[in-house]
Amino acid sequence: MNNKNLLLYNGKFITLSEEFPEAEWVYIKAGTIKDIGWGDGYRSYGAEVPSIDLKGSTVVPGFIDSHVHLMESSLNTLSTYLGGATSIEDILEVLTTAKEEKTEWGDMIHCIGLEEIKLRENRMPTRWELDQVVKDRVVWISSIEYHVSIVNTFGFRLLNLPFNLSGIERNEEGVPTGVLRGRANFLARKKLLGITSDETRAKGTKKLFKNIITAGVTTINAMEGGFLFHDRDALYVHKNLHKFPIDVELFYQTTDVEKVKKMKLKRIGGCIFVDGSFGARTAALDYPYADDEGNKGTLFFQKEEITNFIMKSIANHLHIALHAIGSGAIRLVLEGYEAAKKEYPHTTSIMRIEHFELPNQDQIELATKLGVILSMQPTYEYFWGGAEKMYETRLGKVRGKRTNPFATIIANGGIIAGGSDSDVTPINPLLGIDTAVNHPNSQEAISPIEALKLFTINGAIALGQEKVKGRIDKGYLGDLCILSKNPLEGNTKEIKDIQVLGTIKAGKVLYLSSDIGVEGAGSC
Repeated sequence: MNNKNLLLYNGKFITLSEEFPEAEWVYIKAGTIKDIGWGDGYRSYGAEVPSIDLKGSTVVPGFIDSHVHLMESSLNTLSTYLGGATSIEDILEVLTTAKEEKTEWGDMIHCIGLEEIKLRENRMPTRWELDQVVKDRVVWISSIEYHVSIVNTFGFRLLNLPFNLSGIERNEEGVPTGVLRGRANFLARKKLLGITSDETRAKGTKKLFKNIITAGVTTINAMEGGFLFHDRDALYVHKNLHKFPIDVELFYQTTDVEKVKKMKLKRIGGCIFVDGSFGARTAALDYPYADDEGNKGTLFFQKEEITNFIMKSIANHLHIALHAIGSGAIRLVLEGYEAAKKEYPHTTSIMRIEHFELPNQDQIELATKLGVILSMQPTYEYFWGGAEKMYETRLGKVRGKRTNPFATIIANGGIIAGGSDSDVTPINPLLGIDTAVNHPNSQEAISPIEALKLFTINGAIALGQEKVKGRIDKGYLGDLCILSKNPLEGNTKEIKDIQVLGTIKAGKVLYLSSDIGVEGAGSC
């Protein structure tokens, strides 16, 4: 349905507007909300436009996912999933099946979702083990957070990595095992993504957007290019922005400010990796990992480097986002932002930290004082939080309970924008809301209304678009998500089970369940 004029009535609208938090109908004209109200006031518009009888359904602002790797997620729709593997035998079994199937990546077999912590061998497979199944074409396995790659011998030879490159895992004889971490992983990913065609990218995005739309998402922040990915991803997204069915806000993951200015982009950064990840034990900590004595993770930038980059970005009026997971990296970024605030006290540039998983109290207070937006991923707690899961294994019981401190941040006045980090976790805002409300550490759980804000108005604030998105109000875009139940009422542990019945982008119906139909103009 391409008409951007639409009337929705007989519903319960959670507007997030301070003036009127609820409504029963909304009239959208030319993509923007023209009127909103209660009772039968909508009838004066009924003869003009197509209409939807919501039959009592709940409507919230269209969801905003503040952290998506769009091209990686798209390509992964064409990949083989290893998330269920609990042993190397499981991996080889999946590969055996995959090699007989037609791959949409050409001759490459790409596998995703592998979690080392789940493998009973407590290690990644070697290239020789992968060779037992596939010898004559590339096998490339990505860990769930993309910070580790494993390739077979064919793939390792194709990569032709420098012999002394850091991150190449070796056996006792000094021979590379095919497991690549840190800088070796960055370079391997860049090479393998570089030989991926744009036709393959287009095939993946077409599949992915169907999933995004049926999740009720109307805006995503696309983190593209850079160390862990490929600049072709960013260029592809930039070239095709006008073709995408929802709003895609591009964050170019580069430190090249001049290039971003030349492309006339407003934003720079995203996953500019100041540190790594907990899964790969490369997130920068103040104290060693609980399961790797002596290892406090890795900082990929020096303080001067990151501060100079921040200064140059803000001097050029760019919004900036940086990846910092552990307290060591968070400190580096906040020091850079603090210096920039002193140099440019009246800047309108939005400063963000992506992930912010293990801050200390001083860092939470400083981030709030500086007005830094914290782009966080609640679903991390769903997959990795709680007893005997990844956070506790890597960090120990005490620090494992301090991850993703949503309640503490909000209590200190901080603004959290919710995201998925797709394809690390799925694009599913309702799962994110559910997880934030049911945080494994109950002291960090937040209310359903606060959790809803993470994926609506706070996501808009993180983009500087809070005057046109994130609320259901006059003058705002007609970006709406129709739900089967009210997420603010009932059993909070069932929020993730709520169904998305419809997605509307600027008055255009992108998805509508068969339970709700569009009526012809004048029928209401």
